[in-house]
Parts: sequence; C-alpha cells; structure tokens
Amino acid sequence: MTYVMLILRLLHIVSGAFWVGTVITAVFFIEPTAKALDREGERFFAHLVIRRRLAVVLAIAATVTVVAGALLYWIDSGGLRLEWITTGTGIAFTAGGLSALIALAIAAIILKPEVDRLAAIADRDVGTAEDPARPPIEDETSERRLRRWSLIQVSLLVFTVSAMAVARYLP
Repeated sequence: MTYVMLILRLLHIVSGAFWVGTVITAVFFIEPTAKALDREGERFFAHLVIRRRLAVVLAIAATVTVVAGALLYWIDSGGLRLEWITTGTGIAFTAGGLSALIALAIAAIILKPEVDRLAAIADRDVGTAEDPARPPIEDETSERRLRRWSLIQVSLLVFTVSAMAVARYLP
C-alpha cells in the first residue's frame, strides 16, 4: 500500500503543479501578451493551442490530478467514512477537491470550446494575406466572458492548492 500511496501522491502533486502553474501562466502572462501582439499574438495563440496541443496536455494533467486525488481521498477517508470527512483535514480536502472539480468543469464546458474556436479562426488565417481592415477575431463580450471565467478558474485552483497544502495540519 505504501508504494501505491507514493505513486498516487507523485502523480497528483506533479500533474497538479503543472495544471495549476500552466493555467496561472496562461491567464496572467500568455493571454495578455498574445492580445497585446494583435495578429501575431493570434497566430502565437493558435500555434500554442492547436499545434503544440496545450489544451490536450492540460486536460490530461487535470484528469490525472483529479483521478489520483480521488483515489487518495478514498484511501485517506477509509472509504468515505464520515468521521474522517468531518474533521478539519477531511473538510479541507473535500473543499479543495470540490474546487478542483468545479475548475475542471469550467475548463471543459466553458473555456475549452471558446479557446478552440478562437484558435481555429486564428489558425485558419495563418499564411493568408493580412487584412488591416479585418476586425479582431473575438468580440468584446466574448473576450470579457473568457477573461471572467479564466479568473474564476484561477481563483478556484489557487483555493484548491491552498486547501491541499494545509489540510493535513488542521485538527
């Protein structure tokens, strides 16, 4: 059982660090930089999402994180024993796990389809003559919605990491 716990913790922590770190970097650095670079930023973004498959890699990392975390939760809770779940540790792990699940749902249901749509539009334009009169690929409402949900996802993931970091030390 010790090896199973070590492997699950390794998978959970490493994939979770990659997932959260990449999302934070994308939301606070990559997206604003791509936006500032206008057409070149659109091309960069399309390459990152489509050619480098960032969305796929993030989906895999998030799934590994959640599955390994769920198995660790099952083991730690003794098969979902309420006595453990209602302790400080159990509540923190539960809140962190639920927060991660919500962040993953936001990414899958709201963010990924929108990001894929924008990247496909930008990718389609790669290699064609630029039209200076062509408006940006996304309207302001779509951009605001994407930014809002991205910030919500980041907030949930930061809460998740914080809850997981302190959970074992709560009474």
